Amino acid sequence: MDIKFYTKKEAAEIFGIHPKTVERYLLSGKLKGARMGKSWMISSEDIKLFYDTIREETEKIIKDRKGN
Repeated sequence: MDIKFYTKKEAAEIFGIHPKTVERYLLSGKLKGARMGKSWMISSEDIKLFYDTIREETEKIIKDRKGN
């Protein structure tokens, strides 16, 4: 299996958010990644896991608002 790695800036572009927001997620542990020197590297697997987690949280919020 080939795993691609993304920089903080590339991850921000994927999610449509600011790189500083990605850094906050990384520092809080909400998004997994590793420091390589001065750069963050985030695997494609961790990008997908983060996306899936956020999607599930969003679906739960919507369901709760609808009262289901």
